[in-house]
Amino acid sequence: MNVALNKKENTLVDILWGFYILQNVNVKKAFRQRIETEDNGETEDALTISQQKMVKESFTNAYADLLAGKVKHNARNLFANK
Repeated sequence: MNVALNKKENTLVDILWGFYILQNVNVKKAFRQRIETEDNGETEDALTISQQKMVKESFTNAYADLLAGKVKHNARNLFANK
């Protein structure tokens, strides 16, 4: 791998950007996902826990709507093989 350095002094960001642009699409996607996770200040475990909490809240709300009679369709058929 050759990286052309046309400045006498390159910053670390310049060098990292040079490596990034040489990567394939999948590697770039993985980098972006990792950066987004780090920018949120959440580790992978914390992100998983927050996602689990969101799913739990969603199911809790859906169940409450079902008990309150707000659901008018039969959800049992959503995942049935057709």
